[in-house]
Amino acid sequence: MEVVVFGATGRVGRHVVDTALLREHEVRAFVRSPEKVDSIHRDNSHLSIVQGDALDTDAVERAVQGADAVLSALGPAEGSPIDVAIRGGENILTAMQAHDVPRVVILGGRVISHPKDPFSVSGRVLSSAVDLVAGDLTGGGERLMRTLSASDCEWVMVRPPWLRSGPRTRDYRTGYLGLTTLSTVSRATVAAFMVRAAETDRWVGEAPMIVN
Repeated sequence: MEVVVFGATGRVGRHVVDTALLREHEVRAFVRSPEKVDSIHRDNSHLSIVQGDALDTDAVERAVQGADAVLSALGPAEGSPIDVAIRGGENILTAMQAHDVPRVVILGGRVISHPKDPFSVSGRVLSSAVDLVAGDLTGGGERLMRTLSASDCEWVMVRPPWLRSGPRTRDYRTGYLGLTTLSTVSRATVAAFMVRAAETDRWVGEAPMIVN
């Protein structure tokens, strides 16, 4: 399968690239700074590097054309706007529809709510706190989910809680979960789940949480 990874040099994205290569996919790493691609990956014959900005619609279109799936691990980084994941996600979806790319897996966050989520006091408190300081991000994430839902794409939005370092593990739960403020998951585990979601139909049209 030929996949495009956006945010490929980020703290989750580099794990997505690593996992996709380990699973023998052809990987296009979409990055602003090619020199930041992990040296262990640069010489891999199954990796190609595409330089561009996720906010540049033409660059995004060129990157996704002919791909089988897109994995977006976009997030704020030095020099990028805080809402790059949302605006980039919208550009990705538009480009996918223009070039008939069927599947996208997007990294979201637990503060993005879904109708299937169970009621959680701690989750409500966290969402309220985030709304106070970054309400536009929460609203933008939920708007992106609605846009995905209304599209013809096979989409998955993965919503982890607090992300931490650590190895990839099979010891995790997914679904619409009642998480606490102490819930965490390793970035490597999230990345492996994202790649798996691109490979199977299990979570198409859903926004699962994931927690160790």
